[in-house]
Amino acid sequence: MNKLFYFLIFFGLFTLFNYTLYGQEKVKEIPLKNIQGKAIGNNNESLNQILQRAINNAKIEALRKAGIEENIASFTNYFQSENNNTYEELFTSDILSDIRGAVKNVEITDTVIEINQFKQLTVQVKINCVVVKYLSNKDLSFDVFVDGIGMYYPSETNLIFRVKSTKDAYVNMFLFNETEAYQLFPSKYERSFLLKKNTEYNFPTELVDYILYTNKKSEPHRMIMVFTKEKITYTGEIEYKEIIDWIFSIPPDMRIIKSFSFNVVQENKMIE
Repeated sequence: MNKLFYFLIFFGLFTLFNYTLYGQEKVKEIPLKNIQGKAIGNNNESLNQILQRAINNAKIEALRKAGIEENIASFTNYFQSENNNTYEELFTSDILSDIRGAVKNVEITDTVIEINQFKQLTVQVKINCVVVKYLSNKDLSFDVFVDGIGMYYPSETNLIFRVKSTKDAYVNMFLFNETEAYQLFPSKYERSFLLKKNTEYNFPTELVDYILYTNKKSEPHRMIMVFTKEKITYTGEIEYKEIIDWIFSIPPDMRIIKSFSFNVVQENKMIE
């Protein structure tokens, strides 16, 4: 089994939309009731998959009713990734920057399952939910420069890089390989600290090493860094969907996302 020799991950209680941390003036919550969504199945889909698409279509309809229409395509792509568990695609696109709100507190109030005239399974749902509408835009003066992350690393190499932010910021860092996920920073060994603007910082600190390991010829990894203007420590489970939902809970003017892909390889099999 592959291992990344690092530290234990601690799981805690996680509140998805804790807007009191980020300022109520940056978001508006819009409760909606009896929003309909419908999906028609195909031969390759299970009932649960069709149901999930119907719920997602209801979420999109709720976003429309709340006046968040300019980025519906991004929401559709997000929900598609959510259904297919292809979250890594989100971090190579502009979806996370484009989306102007989020849907929470979804309650399914009615479900109707039928076979239509073409003998296709159809599912229609009604939901109650709350749409969170961002009242702030992306801060174009807030950016972070990351240097030192390569494309290939021999197994048992220490991952080393540098960051510099244009504004005071805090950071949460996550690392995924094919079988495991880790929160690199902060951790029990490295406490969160303020990254002062226009100042370069080295990671890891002197307290720990980020040792990469694989027993495969080559194994892809993805590193995700979430920089925020306020100290917003992630405490959820280390998996794509929870992290993405957490990112959506932070208004766009308060966050910057950086994502990097690289392979960890057995040194004697490394491709020059």
